[in-house]
Amino acid sequence: MKKTTFFLLCLITTLPFISFGQTQTTIEDEYYSYFKLPREGLFLHLNKTTYFKGEEIWFKGYAYDQRNQLASKGTTNIKVGIYDDEGNQVKKGLYAAQNGVTYGNFAVDSIFSAGTYYIKAETNWMKNFKENDAFIQKIEILTDTQTTDNTKGEVAKYDFQFLPEGGHLVANTLSNIGFKVIDNNGKGVIASGVVYDSNKKEVASFKSNALGMGKFLLQPQKNTKYTAEITLKNDSTITTKLPEIKTQGISLMLQNSLDDKVILDFSTNEETLKNNAEKAYKILIHQSGKLKIATLQFSDVKKAVSIQRNQLFKGINIITVFDENKKPILERIFFNDDGIKSSKINVTKLNNVKDSIILSVNELQLNENANVSISILPEETEAYHPKHSIISAFYLKPHAKGFIENPKYYFENMDKKKKYELDILLLTQGWSRYDWKDIFSKKPLTTHRFENGITISGRVNRPASGVEQLFLHATKNHPAKFIDLDENQSFKLTNFFLEKEEEIRFSYINDKGALKKPSMYLRFLISNEEDKLSESYLNETKKIQSVTSNFNIPKDFFYENAEALDTVLLKAEKKKETPKFNNLFMNNPSVTEITLEEYSRYINIVQYLNFNGFNASEDMGRVFITSRIPKAGEPAVFFNDVRLRNFDILYNMSLAEIERIVTDRYSVIPTMQQQTTGVIKIYSRQTPLFKKSGNTAVYLSAQSPETFETGKKYYAPKYASYLNPIFQKYGTVSWLPMVELNTKDATVFKIYDTYTKNITLFIEGISESGQLISERKTIQIR
Repeated sequence: MKKTTFFLLCLITTLPFISFGQTQTTIEDEYYSYFKLPREGLFLHLNKTTYFKGEEIWFKGYAYDQRNQLASKGTTNIKVGIYDDEGNQVKKGLYAAQNGVTYGNFAVDSIFSAGTYYIKAETNWMKNFKENDAFIQKIEILTDTQTTDNTKGEVAKYDFQFLPEGGHLVANTLSNIGFKVIDNNGKGVIASGVVYDSNKKEVASFKSNALGMGKFLLQPQKNTKYTAEITLKNDSTITTKLPEIKTQGISLMLQNSLDDKVILDFSTNEETLKNNAEKAYKILIHQSGKLKIATLQFSDVKKAVSIQRNQLFKGINIITVFDENKKPILERIFFNDDGIKSSKINVTKLNNVKDSIILSVNELQLNENANVSISILPEETEAYHPKHSIISAFYLKPHAKGFIENPKYYFENMDKKKKYELDILLLTQGWSRYDWKDIFSKKPLTTHRFENGITISGRVNRPASGVEQLFLHATKNHPAKFIDLDENQSFKLTNFFLEKEEEIRFSYINDKGALKKPSMYLRFLISNEEDKLSESYLNETKKIQSVTSNFNIPKDFFYENAEALDTVLLKAEKKKETPKFNNLFMNNPSVTEITLEEYSRYINIVQYLNFNGFNASEDMGRVFITSRIPKAGEPAVFFNDVRLRNFDILYNMSLAEIERIVTDRYSVIPTMQQQTTGVIKIYSRQTPLFKKSGNTAVYLSAQSPETFETGKKYYAPKYASYLNPIFQKYGTVSWLPMVELNTKDATVFKIYDTYTKNITLFIEGISESGQLISERKTIQIR
């Protein structure tokens, strides 16, 4: 047996180089083809999951590259929506992610009534896949309207399932049989039981953990039927049959408790050996498009395979065994913690300053920078019940199918007990969520594009010809620039980000150098259509009792219910705003606002520059500008902060088209060729120089039908009293969505002092190398 184990160990350690005859390529290619398209996951960290009307639902979104196990920096367009208990969309927004993260909020306003809602996050790209990777979290809304509990009076029902390791029982092979018992709310129930054979002889016994799951050993015999008698925690009993026993086949028992390796114990029976003496099986160990392959042949009824953990994939691994006909005959999911580093967050109170508390937070174990979000609630909170942590959302959710009660539990303070319970969970999961029938036949197609910002296409209709460039005016997220047009006077912009109610503006420059308003056709390509939650998901959660049942908000819990005071009006003269311009490269800028006086003094901009410190001339459509400093050459000239390659667009440009000119004769800009002395910055007119009736705009403006929401700065709700027990259970202290942790210094921040004795910080995030952070820290404030 030891020789066999050592031989197969060497076999596994060279997994990437093993051949499997003529059929290996087919299975491997089918698998790689199914996972060819990159898959992304999403996780929303909410500040809490139970809200009062008048509060805000604050969230931080994390995008994850499943194959590379890193923050997904390619994802930008994330759609976040709120849905009612029937799955109907209530609110929805489009949020831009940067470096894999975004944040935002929804107001709990008059649209909401007391009851259950859901918040969902997804991307357009996710729609290409059968496996739904959208993030959904149940939330509760509390109002002053009492709701009723519809679950009361229901008769308790229990579902008991036996799940053999690998998927089936084979006669005369020792097997692990997983089991789970759940009630009609989908929660695990403590149970114990006895297994009897056909002769009513006891052959095994079992007992579940607190989550209603467990396993036991059984060596089933051929032509024997087995029955289990289960005793529940209320002393009631149920009887059920074990799965059917196969006369031929192989079984698997996985040992996942050793620190450095995983052992696979394969078993078969004499009848299988006799009929398939030379039969070879293929073992695939895979995860999200990554694959290792080995062969398995039986010379005896047992084979043991030892695999070093550092040769496996980090996180979930799926073992699938195929027969010679490429048919998957067993599958086992297990978790490998090798390569997963645990974080260690330290939180310290530093000081009290007036009505605020100064806290510091740092990470002591990962030794790398991290981006985290922190929800701060009273220690006694009952308002925070997320289904997933960032760890369970990205390590477990993409691979497991079906409902899992409290998946984040398995990754909180993970010790040997938690690892054992996680292994039991994965054993009872059976096969992974990826169906091999789909892998062999239904490959994902890119029918839904990978959206990054808004795509804008357009065509200039008037003037009908002669326009080679458009001028795109600056927006909040994009600098001004010139856009080249094709022979049809058309263009296309990609990765454009327009915020709510923001306009995009275009101008063209005529042959006299004046900015003019074009007539254009514009098309905005972006998706954020209304949708609905699936019935299958709603059915999983509807039976779970809502915390809003029979709950009333106390009177005057918020300040908004208090007596209104008389208005005090303060008057002051409005301070004149200083003109804004980009002073990059400029040491001592001179700013000239173009008024009617300057317009009447100079024929055009070339004459203006000639009289204001530069040598400027124009001839036959060409413009020439040089510095008056000896041997200085041409200055750097910018038009709306876009540096000009040549100055010809300034030919005969009237000062009526210019709002402001900023010059600096002596600033030096180093370049690859030579130093440039002098800077000129010209800004096009946004307000009319002459008072005229009618439209005098020099640009065409348009709004996209869908734009990006902007995350607001967090503000605390106006609770009337922080000493009210309702605040301690359902109130919020603070929310910090964008906290950067570094390896050198602690990050210091302040929160409002709510006079709470102890506070709890719920921390979620990701490090720069993709290590996931999820911690809960309670500290004493006073």
